[in-house]
Amino acid sequence: MKKLLILGGSGFIGSSIVDYGINKKLIKYKINKIYILSRSIKTKINKKKHISITYIHNNILNVDKLPQVDYIIYCLKSDNTKISSSYFNQFLKLLKTLKNKPNILFTSSGAVYGKNINKKKVSEKKKIDIKAINNFKGYKKKYAKEKLFLEKKFKDLSTKNYNVSIARCFTFIGKSIIRYNYAISDLINAANNKENITLNSKIDVFRSYMHSDDLSNWLITILKNSNTKCPIYNVGSDRVINLKNLTKKIGIMSSKKISIKIKKSNKFDYYIPSILKAKKELNLKNSINLKDALSSTINVINE
Repeated sequence: MKKLLILGGSGFIGSSIVDYGINKKLIKYKINKIYILSRSIKTKINKKKHISITYIHNNILNVDKLPQVDYIIYCLKSDNTKISSSYFNQFLKLLKTLKNKPNILFTSSGAVYGKNINKKKVSEKKKIDIKAINNFKGYKKKYAKEKLFLEKKFKDLSTKNYNVSIARCFTFIGKSIIRYNYAISDLINAANNKENITLNSKIDVFRSYMHSDDLSNWLITILKNSNTKCPIYNVGSDRVINLKNLTKKIGIMSSKKISIKIKKSNKFDYYIPSILKAKKELNLKNSINLKDALSSTINVINE
């Protein structure tokens, strides 16, 4: 059986994979042990017959060694390049303490492609242009630059005979999403807590949503297929929906009145991946449609 370590695993990705494992969906990958390293959680152990989950409450900078594992997912992040660099350098030191070389996956972001100037799905073939990243403002610009900085670090790591892969993650849905300040989580929370759902937007926003179960399946598959060429895959759904229609769907499903106000403008926000590479090379697909993903998320929240 195999062991998995998630660094920075208390966020949406780590929570999704833990849920996936608890629901016995990691058995097919022969993973029966998960370690979660995070500053945001208390140390605890969750043991079930089919999987053991150990939470390690610590900052990677204060860790002396890593557990012996077969797989590592690197989710550590910061919008400060110096901090990101110190995290990664410490990770390199800790890797050298392991007896074996585990497969490694870095969770990057579709934000590295920069601001999309047309309504086209972005593929991994697109050349990364720092000017497009600079078109972002505030946190998103820092976030994209930090992810791009770390992508280069992991590409370099693969040249040292490590099996590495990069997942450029887009937008998701699942029970943990309500903890975050995203449009879809705001709409779902409004549906559960208010009489009416209101959408106010200055521009037309287009998104696509991958369910957390599909996300977990994709990430583990990409991780297993890591190699010294450091393959890069977009991770997300290519089924486009704008926020106006998303609001209507949530309103209908929750039996709430909706109010939509979108200013007329030629500007838009289009953040949709092409996932043809993952489909072709790894035979991956999205098995859960948006309607079912919304329904399961809303139902879990209401339980």
